[in-house]
Amino acid sequence: MRKNPTAKGNTVNSYRNLPEGYETVREIDAVGNKRFAVGLNAAALLISALSGTLLYFLRFRRFTFTVDEINFGAYLLFTLGLLLSMFVYLVLHELVHGIVYKLMTREKLTFGISFSCAYCGVPDVFVTKKTALSALVAPFAVFTVAFALPIAFVGDYAALFLSFLLVLHLGGCSGDLYDMILLLFVIKGDVLMKDTGPKQTFYVRTGG
Repeated sequence: MRKNPTAKGNTVNSYRNLPEGYETVREIDAVGNKRFAVGLNAAALLISALSGTLLYFLRFRRFTFTVDEINFGAYLLFTLGLLLSMFVYLVLHELVHGIVYKLMTREKLTFGISFSCAYCGVPDVFVTKKTALSALVAPFAVFTVAFALPIAFVGDYAALFLSFLLVLHLGGCSGDLYDMILLLFVIKGDVLMKDTGPKQTFYVRTGG
């Protein structure tokens, strides 16, 4: 059994082989399990709708514009800018996952995209609960602050642009949030997780 300690040399963040005494307790697959993939995307839409409604109430209830201000050029520029920003965000989101995994395990990463999700994993190791939670929460925290904080201080159209990104970000974090809920509230005990990217397998120490 090979451990992967941090640079400090004391804390074990991952294992190359599953230690004795651990058993599989749950497996989620955002690509292979179509039912789960549909549920995950439905949850993403619901989170986006709820957060968008709340954001509109808090920030845009006095949002006004005139018909003369709407023109094809401005609409096209706004849409293209939003699409480009969504793509850049998607890449950065997975890179943040990867940076945390790399810093804590020093292992090879895997990146990919499927019909149901984009993903980053560290497939060669079993990561500890602390490592898994750190990698899961990092992009959620970073981009929620990055998109939400400026909304209160910029003009209506810039705020609208950031709001689209924020709502899409929150919905896109549905898989990360689901994993975090499992680790924090559902799966108890000494937990390890294997993250291949689209699939996460959870193990709990039952003996040994």
